[in-house]
Amino acid sequence: MGSNRQRAAAAGAARLHAGRASTGPANGTILVIVGTRPESIKLAPVVHELRRRPGSASIVVNSGQHPAVVRQTLESFGIRCDVELPPLPPLPSLTAAVGCLRRQLLSAIVVARPAMVLVQGDTLTAYCGARAAHDARIAVAHIEAGLRTDNVADPFPEEWFRRRIAGYADLHFAPSRSSESRLLAEGVPASAVHRVGNTGIDALRKLLESSRYDGGVTKPAVRTEILVTLHRRENWDAKAETVCDALIELAESRPDLVVVFAVHPNPRIGLRVRRRLDGRRGFRLVAPMDYADFIGAAARAALIVSDSGGIQEEAPHLGTPLLIPRANTERPESVASGFARLVPVDRRSIVENGLDMLAAPRRAGLPFDADAPYGAGDAAVRIIDVVESVLADAVAA
Repeated sequence: MGSNRQRAAAAGAARLHAGRASTGPANGTILVIVGTRPESIKLAPVVHELRRRPGSASIVVNSGQHPAVVRQTLESFGIRCDVELPPLPPLPSLTAAVGCLRRQLLSAIVVARPAMVLVQGDTLTAYCGARAAHDARIAVAHIEAGLRTDNVADPFPEEWFRRRIAGYADLHFAPSRSSESRLLAEGVPASAVHRVGNTGIDALRKLLESSRYDGGVTKPAVRTEILVTLHRRENWDAKAETVCDALIELAESRPDLVVVFAVHPNPRIGLRVRRRLDGRRGFRLVAPMDYADFIGAAARAALIVSDSGGIQEEAPHLGTPLLIPRANTERPESVASGFARLVPVDRRSIVENGLDMLAAPRRAGLPFDADAPYGAGDAAVRIIDVVESVLADAVAA
């Protein structure tokens, strides 16, 4: 694997310093591709930083994967998309979705002819954006690079996507020590890897320090809610029902608590959750919340039960215990912090660990400093510093 990564890095250096003539780069513009709500939250600080700097130009592309959610989430951060691609149609397979989205993004990249394309995370959009930029002979920067589990098939397709993106990326922005180490172990040259922290922590810190957030003021001394989200492919269908059954038993064991379940619109989860829980005493099913409302609810909760990656990063700073119903996690720092527990999707495991975490004394949240597992909340500044330096060197070469 190392030799493949080294060959990819050499090709990336060629893109950065010489270009591949037919499609670009024609200018210093940075193309930022966004396709999902988590990408919107984590790329908003990067877009703000690009637009804050007089010498930088950016184009924000809504990929069409989840267009309405992306539009709404970015607008809550004061960002409007510059390019709106057609919504991704219902397709019979993941392979078909990859082909369709890759073609749409390739067309947008060829028209824009940017100096660099930024993708974030491990989504369908991130993979297709990185591959399309590579096809267009444009340099690729991967934000939140190097996250890994020990099983390429779990979680699928996220683990497969992020490993493949590493082969297309020229700059790898690692959010943590473990992600940096994984990239180096895979043979990515140290010069291409930059540990910068996680941009999701930038967004969280800014919100907590802003006048928009009142969670720190209104958090009750006695917390009365369990907050739940579930969306990952690995928890579709029967596993969603297993989580619901565990929540029912948990609620019966602690009738003083209310379970607030933010139900994902995907019917593979949403329909099963509503069939199991709608109208049941002690449960409140709600639509997905906007970012600020969700963070407030997470900070006030007695316990969070979620398979989300972003919440694993946020919970330690909020001081809220988190139960992760998954087979593995690509964010070991969250578990090491003591705020999160990884449990199998098994009714008994979820109930026993949930009750144990509810009974434990509440800890203060982690501060935003250099010792925090995902950085101090200045990742966007660090990323754009590197991008501007690399592009300046390419022009001078």
